[in-house]
Amino acid sequence: MHDLMKSLPGGPRISALADDPTMVQALWRGLVEQVPAVTYITDCDVHGTLRYVSPQIEGLLGHAPAAFLKDEELWYRCVHPDDVQRVRAEEERTFKAEASLDIEMRMIHADGHEVLVWERDTIIRDEHGRPTHMQGVLIDITPLRAMRDERDAERTRAARYLEAAGAAIVVLDTDGQVELINRAGYDLLGVTEPATGDQDLLGAVFGLDERQTVSRRRFVEALTGGALPPRYERELRRADGTTRVVAWTTRLVRDDNGRVTGSVSSGNDITERRAAAEQIAHLANHDAVTGLPNRRLFGEHLDLTLARASRQGHAVALLYLDLDDFKLVNDSLGHSAGDRLLVKVARRLRARTRGADLLARHGGDEFLVLLGDLDPGTAEADARLAARGLLDALAAPFVVSGAEFHIGGSVGISLLPGDSLDAETLLRHADAAMYQAKRDGRDEIRLFDSDRGEPLARLSMTSRLRQAIADEQLVLHYQPIVDPVSGQLHALEALVRWQDPIRGLVMPGEFITFAEETGLIDRVGELVLELVVRQRVRWREDGFEPTIHVNLSPRELRSPAFAERVSERLAADDIDPRTIVLEITETAAMQDPTRTGPLLRELAATGVRIAIDDFGAGHSSLARLIALPVHILKIDRSFLARAPSDPAAAAVLTAVVALARSLQMAAVAEGVETEEQREQLVQLGCPLAQGYLLGRPGPAHDMRRYLGRTAA
Repeated sequence: MHDLMKSLPGGPRISALADDPTMVQALWRGLVEQVPAVTYITDCDVHGTLRYVSPQIEGLLGHAPAAFLKDEELWYRCVHPDDVQRVRAEEERTFKAEASLDIEMRMIHADGHEVLVWERDTIIRDEHGRPTHMQGVLIDITPLRAMRDERDAERTRAARYLEAAGAAIVVLDTDGQVELINRAGYDLLGVTEPATGDQDLLGAVFGLDERQTVSRRRFVEALTGGALPPRYERELRRADGTTRVVAWTTRLVRDDNGRVTGSVSSGNDITERRAAAEQIAHLANHDAVTGLPNRRLFGEHLDLTLARASRQGHAVALLYLDLDDFKLVNDSLGHSAGDRLLVKVARRLRARTRGADLLARHGGDEFLVLLGDLDPGTAEADARLAARGLLDALAAPFVVSGAEFHIGGSVGISLLPGDSLDAETLLRHADAAMYQAKRDGRDEIRLFDSDRGEPLARLSMTSRLRQAIADEQLVLHYQPIVDPVSGQLHALEALVRWQDPIRGLVMPGEFITFAEETGLIDRVGELVLELVVRQRVRWREDGFEPTIHVNLSPRELRSPAFAERVSERLAADDIDPRTIVLEITETAAMQDPTRTGPLLRELAATGVRIAIDDFGAGHSSLARLIALPVHILKIDRSFLARAPSDPAAAAVLTAVVALARSLQMAAVAEGVETEEQREQLVQLGCPLAQGYLLGRPGPAHDMRRYLGRTAA
């Protein structure tokens, strides 16, 4: 041990330490014999001749250290027979490469039980850089694998042991002088030769600087007073000028009287780990495609901006931009090309925004711009000017994969004060204004509620509808979907009504479009699903398990968390998702499949079924239809209404029924009002039908007569 200490890097300081047996004993007791691991030293030869093994070996394998020194083959007899060849091969490889051994293996205790160990060694070199010895550790990791309930905590502790085993080791005396620093420490510092006495190792290793708050004096006082923190992180400047972040674990060394005689610290370079953590934090708040802030970060900034505007009397504008014709790129060149286009769009939009503005990607082909600290007198003009700048940025064609595309946009604007006082409403109103812009044409800009109807009347309607949602004035009526031959019930479609205290029962045509324009449709949809689940539970308690169809608004399909919310609400009352059918219109499903397709697949993955409503009234693509997870086609009522006198309508009706059958989808004919229409559906083999002839919409208690005739 004395000779080995002299061979370690460190010059006169290490040699002096090696000539002091008392200090050697104290230090090595702290470094070796008190750690929960076996420490060994071997010659640096092909046989790895063992020169020293710590007393912990007897507790680990049941053989005294002397037995291993006397019988070199005992070591390999303790290795599990199935691991011997692998261990020898790795030892030979690392010896030839002058590399450290790092291996897990099974070993056999003297009493026959199996021990899982981790071995790591380090090459010790002389002052000429020639390998002289190998020193290593052997750690019993069996308990880490055995304690399943504490697996995560044990894994963390194991990682700390493993990191310490190959870490920089620094030994200090009570004056703060570095008495020993191992090769890993020099590597961490970027120093190839042992430092001279003139070099400030303490400052270099622990990042101490008299100009910093934590001075050398305080560090030494904390050391001698036993107050050094056991774990801390500090920056270290390497010899080449680069900076690394090191996590230090420190243990105080005490004499028999408890007096601090020094410290032993192990340091691990966590620079990459910290950088990875920062990268993860960045990804959590930024869009992975464009690098722009995402919805989460935008929401945080929006809340702060509104709070500041309220305190200082400023105005805020929210711009909601949706790209026109973006799906042409995805349809023509694929999603990879679409992503490249989004990056180019983001770059152009960023060039058109002020440094104080926040540009974010809301999802899909939608972008948000937050304009804060505006003058209330010019806020609308400023917002319109900014919106026009965004559209102008899109005017020039984009080139993607050698093809040229013209991508326009529609912008909705919402202002505070004026349109709303909170972030949720401001965003909802900007969204509604954007939809109005898209309906009015290409490259349009619309201010929320601008020049549309009587402002006071709309404000009253908004307030009343919001109150109706809060008070659950919305009620559900149900219409049967039956077998046109037997009349057996197959499902019930939930139809929303507004039980207005003033006007009585209000049909959906009078408020659903308004709810979509004002952004209240999401809350309407949430309440409808809630009412469906409650009624489904009541019917289950009465012994009925009907399938229920629920209509979705296109706006609901733009919410990335919609599928998760539906699944969680059904699960909360143990509703079988297979008994819920979500209906989306053909236009909504086919108009932008790049947006609706992934969400429909998420919904289908939860177990609910998907129906295309008003099929045939829009412009369907069979390729898109096949690509979507559709289970039911509901044929638009116009074909059945014209079928008796219109051969073309009858042909379409026949074709759709055949198409659904070939795609293994169920066809539902809507609008059955006459016996002639029912008979025609029977002749076509249409399996399901819905209409006044077969069952009018009514409240839940009116459905009991149908529930008794549920199809098996």
